[in-house]
Amino acid sequence: MKLNSRIYEGKITHARTKPVKHNFSFPIYTFVLDLDELDVLDKKVRFFGYNRGSVFTLYDSDHLGSGDGSIRSKLKGWLIKFGYNENYSKVKMITTLRVFKHTFNPVIFYYCLDYEGNIVYHVAEVHNTFGEGHLYILKDGKKSNIGTEYLVPKRFHVSPFNKVEGDYNFHFSELNKKMDVRINVSKEKKNFFYSRISGKSLKISRYSLIKLILKYPVRTLLIIPKIMAEAAKLYYVKNLEIVDKPDPSSNKTYEATYPAYISDFQTSEDADGIGRWFFSKIY
Repeated sequence: MKLNSRIYEGKITHARTKPVKHNFSFPIYTFVLDLDELDVLDKKVRFFGYNRGSVFTLYDSDHLGSGDGSIRSKLKGWLIKFGYNENYSKVKMITTLRVFKHTFNPVIFYYCLDYEGNIVYHVAEVHNTFGEGHLYILKDGKKSNIGTEYLVPKRFHVSPFNKVEGDYNFHFSELNKKMDVRINVSKEKKNFFYSRISGKSLKISRYSLIKLILKYPVRTLLIIPKIMAEAAKLYYVKNLEIVDKPDPSSNKTYEATYPAYISDFQTSEDADGIGRWFFSKIY
């Protein structure tokens, strides 16, 4: 049986130009999963688990907030709740899986496709480090040199260095031999923050999963330290101000079902305390 689900191996890049310049990138792998194939993957691909413990695991409960049901049924529930009733036949999900139970998933993307493979909706499920999630439901995008493009107002606090203002410019490629997804942040139609995840397609098999473990043995465990290290550079070295976390203001924001890893990092006073802890660990 030929599977639509794939692994994409590549890199993630972040860059900002204002008010200070800063950028970083590192190797990454991500999964593109056809939600109709999850049971097959669970049964046929060793080291992949669906709603059960394994090396690489996907749990319905990790996505789209609390509540029973599959990822697909919860996604449909959110779409109907906000009046998005157009039919689609297939959903592909770009996500990071739990690895030996550990995970941090800043953003998950959903491609909702019709029978001919055309996009009906793109959905971005964005998480912050305070235990919150938010949905950007994207429809009627424009064609771009990458694929499909959307411009929507920013409604959710993610980075402690960016205010909840301006716009997100989403770009989605097709999911073929290569993947290219970009999110730029703009204010007054001028981009000042750029993020990109890109990669080349690999078959999902027990051999490819073993290869990932050998090549990236502690990748998931290092995500939070990487976030902390880059935040420390921005705050202590480049003197970028902390933006106090506002209360949620959108009905598309919800309580996420994974731990709030940095729930106290909300003000400059908190940052000083966390900074002292962080540097005490590395010096």
